[in-house]
Amino acid sequence: MPAADATQAILDAALVEFERHGFRRVALDDVARRAGVSRTTIYRRFANRDELVAAVIERENVALFADIAAELKHAERTANYYVEAFTQSILMFRRHRVLNGMMTDEPALVLELARQHYGAAVGRMAEALREIFPAGFADRIGTAAVDDLADTILRYAAVVLLLPSAEPLDTPDALRAFARRHFVPSLPAALRAVPV
Repeated sequence: MPAADATQAILDAALVEFERHGFRRVALDDVARRAGVSRTTIYRRFANRDELVAAVIERENVALFADIAAELKHAERTANYYVEAFTQSILMFRRHRVLNGMMTDEPALVLELARQHYGAAVGRMAEALREIFPAGFADRIGTAAVDDLADTILRYAAVVLLLPSAEPLDTPDALRAFARRHFVPSLPAALRAVPV
């Protein structure tokens, strides 16, 4: 099996095992068996289980951010673009069984990984924003503003996904209301002043 195919098979197998057993309880022997490779092959590509976990999450996040960008790019225009970007991000994240399961079942792991990979997550979100913004908007507000928005979306998404809420945030309308009340006012004034 070519190296790229073996890596893909390992990541695919690990994703299934993580979904079934959680990130902390997966045995690499089970991943190897499911992928049709030896345990040694896994260790040639990933130094340890934590590195494999990070690689799976990275791959799934890249795909999720691309899906979010595609969804928003083709969504019907709403009164507030920032509210819709925030709302759709939360809804799509919750539909991803493995990533959402990690948030609900293993929040300590989420925080640990966030400390290690937060810069990459901001970069992915910023790229997704550049995709979904109308033509020329990202250039008009500048790189720093796009990065600020990406950071703010991720921080508020973590609040919604990781912390309990006094009011249910289970529906699109409830998420939009939360975004209007908390998320949008937190954006830099310069960003709020520029219509999308």
